[in-house]
Amino acid sequence: MAREDLQAVADAELVADLAARQHELVRAQFSLSMNRLQNTSSIGRLRTAVARIHTELRRREIAAGLSKNTLVTRHRAATPVTSRGSSEQSGGFLAGVVDKLGE
Repeated sequence: MAREDLQAVADAELVADLAARQHELVRAQFSLSMNRLQNTSSIGRLRTAVARIHTELRRREIAAGLSKNTLVTRHRAATPVTSRGSSEQSGGFLAGVVDKLGE
């Protein structure tokens, strides 16, 4: 995302996008460690996207006179955690890891 694109996004959406990108980054790093990542440049792109979002959030905090990470903690607390499925139905996170290792 370009800086102009990030400036047009609301704070809550920006924090949600940050969480999604961080989740993607962790998954990509895990795939890389398991030698299953096809496109290794995706890690660099994700790290750059996360840094740009952090920079935009910090710019907004400075403009509003807020302390560091205020927007992130405020909007993460207000945003419910979403998952791909219920833990009881899918077996939780570890079931997904076991499935990936079994492939």
